[in-house]
Amino acid sequence: MPFDARGLTALANTDSFTLWLYITTDTRAAVLAPGYFTAAISRLKPGHVILLEAADAIVLMPVLANGNVGNGLVLSATAAPIRINAEAALLFEMTMDAVTAATRSVALDPLPSGLYVSRVFTVAARVSGPVTSVIFSMLNSSGAVIAGPTTVAVSAGSATIDFTAPSPGSGYRIRVTDAGEPLATQTSASFVVTEPFALLTESGMSLTGIEGGELLL
Repeated sequence: MPFDARGLTALANTDSFTLWLYITTDTRAAVLAPGYFTAAISRLKPGHVILLEAADAIVLMPVLANGNVGNGLVLSATAAPIRINAEAALLFEMTMDAVTAATRSVALDPLPSGLYVSRVFTVAARVSGPVTSVIFSMLNSSGAVIAGPTTVAVSAGSATIDFTAPSPGSGYRIRVTDAGEPLATQTSASFVVTEPFALLTESGMSLTGIEGGELLL
């Protein structure tokens, strides 16, 4: 005969688990057939357990997906009436330590202008909060690190580092990151590196100006 909802009773349950008792005159094989518990899908969830008192066996079986059940564990090959006294007491206790919020940030000072190849320039960053060291890096236009990362200790709320200007190009950036909190980071606006400025070039005993005129030595 088909599933009879009147034979299904919850013996114990928590938020995520329920132990069911199902009493039926059907055989164990009939109950294990796919789709037998289709009418109870809304009640039977994966992970629940059913204690089955069938016509020919007493079985402890798990609930699978879509209301199907596993073969389970046969407790008795006969179906003598069973008596169950179920009692459950759940106690949850949770303690949390006090949490102190701390604001931390890093900020780059403006970069120097007029950068040319091989020029050494200083980068400074100011910090707030419990920041003890920062990491400086230089990035190219593709975002790849071309100098650093270098860790610098913070002193009096700031940290500085010297970089050497790379080959001529644009899209270079400086990035600073809190060594203790990677989410606290800042990347500078892009900057350009040019060829070095030169008004005179020397050739033998003469100097050639940028406009092409010569000065004999």
